Amino acid sequence: MPLDSISTRVLTQSEKVGASQAEVYATRTLTRSVYIDDGIPKIVDAKKETGVGLRYVIGKKLGFTSSTLLAESLDDVVERARSIAAVSSEDPKFESLPEPRNVSGDTSRFHDDSTANVDTEYLVERVMKLVEAATDDIVTIPNGVLRVSSVDFTVKNSLGVDAESSSTMVFGFFTAKSQDGGRVGEGVQRCWARRIEEIDFAAIGSKLKSQARDVLTSRPFHDKWEDVVAVLAPSEGSQMLGSLIGFSTSAENVNKRSSPWADRLGEQVAHKSLTLSDNGLSERGLLSSLVDDEGIPSEKTLLIEDGILRSYLFDSYNANIMDLESTGNGMRRDPREAQGRFTSPVSCAVSTLEMAPGSKTPEAIIGETDRGIYIEHFAWPLVDPMSGAFSNEIRNARLIQDGELTEKIRNALLVGNLYESIQKEIFVGSDCAVNNRYLMPTLGFAGVDLVGQ
Repeated sequence: MPLDSISTRVLTQSEKVGASQAEVYATRTLTRSVYIDDGIPKIVDAKKETGVGLRYVIGKKLGFTSSTLLAESLDDVVERARSIAAVSSEDPKFESLPEPRNVSGDTSRFHDDSTANVDTEYLVERVMKLVEAATDDIVTIPNGVLRVSSVDFTVKNSLGVDAESSSTMVFGFFTAKSQDGGRVGEGVQRCWARRIEEIDFAAIGSKLKSQARDVLTSRPFHDKWEDVVAVLAPSEGSQMLGSLIGFSTSAENVNKRSSPWADRLGEQVAHKSLTLSDNGLSERGLLSSLVDDEGIPSEKTLLIEDGILRSYLFDSYNANIMDLESTGNGMRRDPREAQGRFTSPVSCAVSTLEMAPGSKTPEAIIGETDRGIYIEHFAWPLVDPMSGAFSNEIRNARLIQDGELTEKIRNALLVGNLYESIQKEIFVGSDCAVNNRYLMPTLGFAGVDLVGQ
């Protein structure tokens, strides 16, 4: 059954049995995946999925449910949502589902036909290019996954929202292991793209090899360097900064008073070197589409300009609380996995956080750093978004001394507070890469500590 027909039938039935308002989100995905085990593509699969999520409203009572429709009818879904709403407590902050707005543009703008139609044989060939470039006498690829998805969705509600969009997305995660005698090293690479032809698999393999080999020749770091500059590869810096900014500018966190930037619009929250936007229409963003997951037109929202907080991000629920308009940030989507997005109600989140590239290459930033560290890979680039504190284990890095990359190190922590670091000048590289929900360059943060273990 076409998605439009599913949405219309569920919406009509919801209103028929007593919903004061209802919203239907229906998706259809096709995902092809290749899994690597010990350097060999051992699992290849193609999964099709059709799903529907229903938000059912009775006054100020809300019920949500979802289904793949494999073992139940559309009427069953409606009845379950009605039953959940009937026994739910009233939400005094709920005002209304969103009203329709004009949507312009081609629904296939974010969809690449060649990527959507790629076969698993082609994917295996791409993966083997990576494996061949990465492996040698001491480096292997123990595991990895390459996932390509084509997604269509429609969203309708009883106030007249009726929108649709389509997209493609590619995600890859690969690990390398090096072993020379008793020494062991690792490499980790991720890739995101809308078009599979954008990904250079041989280059990823070469990077995995160099990462894994570098760890073998690194030394344990036992010192403590205070107040240094950390220059972070796009994959690490964007994850840290992006999660911090995404949390602080979410109107959901502002309304809950958990954001440190609540009531700070128009104030200086960072150094003038920081400018960031959330771009739901980004050509490279994996979550970009004509509309968000409530059917509100996507847009580009300037969040921070020269360090000044200009806007928060809004879905319709949190916008209504503040008597403002949604910025098109009602999200269910995830850049790693296309399937299952219909199983959750909307939350207020970033689409694609963008930072314009700077004028200096990463090498130039390193060249201007007296004492610091260049980090290619953390165990995981975490930061506490409420406090800004972080203490991240370094897996692949080199010291910077007098503008030069020197020793390769391991067994160290990068420690600091990102809210404090962004008060200082941020060094912005001229490169730019997609990582998760973020499109950012190499970043340098001052005022952090390097602590040996």
